[in-house]
Amino acid sequence: MQRYAPESVRAQIDSIMGGLGADEHTRAVCTEVMYDTDLMGVDSHGISMLAYYAHEVRAGRMVPDARPEVVRDFGAVALVDGRRGFGHPAAHLAMSLAIEKAKRLGVGLGSVRETNHYGAAGYYARMAAAEGLMGLSLCSTANALQIPHAARRPLMGTNPIGFAAPVPGEDPLLVDMATSVVPLNKVKVYGLKGEDLPADWVADESGSVLTDAGEIYRKLEIDKDGALGLLPLGGATFFEGGHKGSALATMVQVLSAALSGAAQPGNVDGYQSIGYFFLAIDPQVVDPDGDAGAYVRELRDTIRAMAPVDPQVPVQATGDRDFATRALRLAEGVPLAPALVEQLREISADLGVGFELREQG
Repeated sequence: MQRYAPESVRAQIDSIMGGLGADEHTRAVCTEVMYDTDLMGVDSHGISMLAYYAHEVRAGRMVPDARPEVVRDFGAVALVDGRRGFGHPAAHLAMSLAIEKAKRLGVGLGSVRETNHYGAAGYYARMAAAEGLMGLSLCSTANALQIPHAARRPLMGTNPIGFAAPVPGEDPLLVDMATSVVPLNKVKVYGLKGEDLPADWVADESGSVLTDAGEIYRKLEIDKDGALGLLPLGGATFFEGGHKGSALATMVQVLSAALSGAAQPGNVDGYQSIGYFFLAIDPQVVDPDGDAGAYVRELRDTIRAMAPVDPQVPVQATGDRDFATRALRLAEGVPLAPALVEQLREISADLGVGFELREQG
């Protein structure tokens, strides 16, 4: 894949967001989150999401200039209504409020309802870590994508978990994962590259594994075909741990949707009423004499120093690959599939905005 200059990737996101009718604040937040996501190597949730967002705006299911509103603010808790706008500004507001409360009270909880896809869960967890706090980021689903353990048809979504713990002077410890084997948008990325899925990620009603990424993405996201779905984290069987991924998805759904008043999972058409859950924790309030940052640093260093199975592949702590990818892409550019580049060119032309992507020199 050709690599593109990072600043041109940011400019392309910003240009299309403007063409979609986003107000200045929404445009700025969405551009920052999506651009950062591409730098971190989460290709499924960055610039490649613009085609989906454009579709949702045109269908009237996403309000591009909606401003999230705080509808409850009590003690350590805040509830935000996303007004059916882009998910990123609502998520950013809720985590910002959680951070503010944690700094005053030791813990802060932000909940969001009436909103859409918010991008990569890890971004919002890292917002807390940047302020010296531990952060947790969860997101529900309304769309039926993930097959509950041993079921025939999907009900849950990818129901992601993001967690970050600060390490003074270093990148934070980072967890950013779906509770399905992979997120749907990773299937999309393989489809854009014209490649089959590399492992057992998707199954049909009979339990048979499917591999045609382009066809699968069309059936799941566009046709809303309920006869196939993503497998839960762990895979299809009890002995592989599929019941654990399904349990985690259920936990994320409850914390994100039951508290905020978002929709039940399983919707296959129309507006996807999604909810979020954010938690920020100040370790110094829990134990003023402790040093959680030093603990996390020692734990991570211990993991990194462990003897690897393959001497050529050192052991990495969670998040290491993401930050290494960020450094590489800032230096050498962001790789984009040719099909995605053409898709962005077409969207830009349809919206009457500039095509900003520039190959890395």
